[in-house]
Amino acid sequence: MEMRQVKIIKTLLETGSYTKTAELLNYTQSNVTQQVQLLEKTLNQKLFDYNHKQLLPTPFLKDILPMINQIYDASQRIKQVSEHNNLMRTIRIAAPESLMLTGLSEVIKNIINYYPHIDINLQNNSCSMNHQKLLEDEVDIAFVLNDGVHHDKLNATLICEENIVVVAHAEAPDHFDELLKQKQYNHFVINEKGSVYRNMFEQIVRDYQLDIHKTTELWSIGVIKSLLLDNIGFSFLPYRTVKQEVESQQLKVIETAFSIKTLGSYILTKPYPWNKDINQLIIDEVNKTHD
Repeated sequence: MEMRQVKIIKTLLETGSYTKTAELLNYTQSNVTQQVQLLEKTLNQKLFDYNHKQLLPTPFLKDILPMINQIYDASQRIKQVSEHNNLMRTIRIAAPESLMLTGLSEVIKNIINYYPHIDINLQNNSCSMNHQKLLEDEVDIAFVLNDGVHHDKLNATLICEENIVVVAHAEAPDHFDELLKQKQYNHFVINEKGSVYRNMFEQIVRDYQLDIHKTTELWSIGVIKSLLLDNIGFSFLPYRTVKQEVESQQLKVIETAFSIKTLGSYILTKPYPWNKDINQLIIDEVNKTHD
């Protein structure tokens, strides 16, 4: 697989268009088509399908995408070493909002201040998406919140334990059973699907057959808290994300009859030797903020 073919495949996946890909890479459209067909012939596999006029990757292409990303990433790193004489390094980090709000931004600031040779590309996604992006080599480091990480291709470093709590306005009933009896509070306010603590609460709802009248999905923890502060509904969040509001008695932790398991915040990395030094630097900086 040639480097130009790698670029063409990645650009086609991003644009979903042969025309746009040709424009971005300064190729003719026929040349893009020819390179894809040549690669398909070499691999004896189809790479793209058309479905409802959309260009979509085949299952085979999805399977080899992590390797394509590795090839592309390695070429970019070689280019960096050549252009910057090994002085500048880029590290791609994916993190959930819950960690961005509770200490990770301080880590990023420290790295920017003390390690000017490191350029950080930061993405904000759900934990499951961060995990997947690392497996597909779209990021170098993934931060996740989970009840454990078991994957033979990843290194997992536990940052800290995370308590997850039911939280509502300070005027809400103290106990969850009483809270659910009031229409004003029987309203689950939470972030997008894929959130590990949302999944955890929805499993509790099924296990205990709880009667939740309404669910509102919002795009950020900050917006969720603003609704709770307006004395509407309840949420299920890592305690660290609401600690300030609870300590100032604007919100409060609601007692529950069910137990809530503790999650862990993890740093996930891949065991590539060229990233080992920067990965360890990030882990050390994160650990400093939790000492």
